[in-house]
Amino acid sequence: MNDIALTPPVGNLTAFPEMSRPKAEGAGGDFGDLLQSALNRVGSLQSEADRAVEDLTLGRETDIHSTMIAVEKAGITMELALQIRNKLLNAYETLMRQQI
Repeated sequence: MNDIALTPPVGNLTAFPEMSRPKAEGAGGDFGDLLQSALNRVGSLQSEADRAVEDLTLGRETDIHSTMIAVEKAGITMELALQIRNKLLNAYETLMRQQI
């Protein structure tokens, strides 16, 4: 028996679920819209983390675990956004170096 088959699924680990679904041809939306929605998601997760830290600090919330999860989730999505930005810049620089 395969040990991996016995492991329960952990859910969707994609930080940007809209990036994992391919759009049908002619379904509308473009790459800029996709990036904008992903950046909006990063911003909302940052806001949620800030709110969770503020609630914990002011005593409105006593669950440090959910606060730390919100902070880590925001940090991971920010790192992912930075890596995507770096890859896009690298691709752009590579295209600009090509001779026509």
